[in-house]
Amino acid sequence: MEIPEHLHELVDQLGKALVQAVASDEISRSLAKKIQNEGFEVALMIEATVALHKRDEMENPTPDSVVLSQESEAALVSWSDEDRAFLRTFKIAID
Repeated sequence: MEIPEHLHELVDQLGKALVQAVASDEISRSLAKKIQNEGFEVALMIEATVALHKRDEMENPTPDSVVLSQESEAALVSWSDEDRAFLRTFKIAID
């Protein structure tokens, strides 16, 4: 499916907004500061996969539905307890 150029821009903006949300989160900043106080530099890399599907191509579309590919679903199943705990610190539930 060809994705219109303006959607590429919106997806880029979404990525930047997610990075900004993590960077401005007080808990995240506090934890990073504690790690730095222990003498370590902190680098956080977040990978996000954005899947776009036309609503008329989906069953029972809703504005807030999340569509996961089979690959994404497999990635969720294989996450470790540490991964899940990390996501919980950002109030992200995957269960």
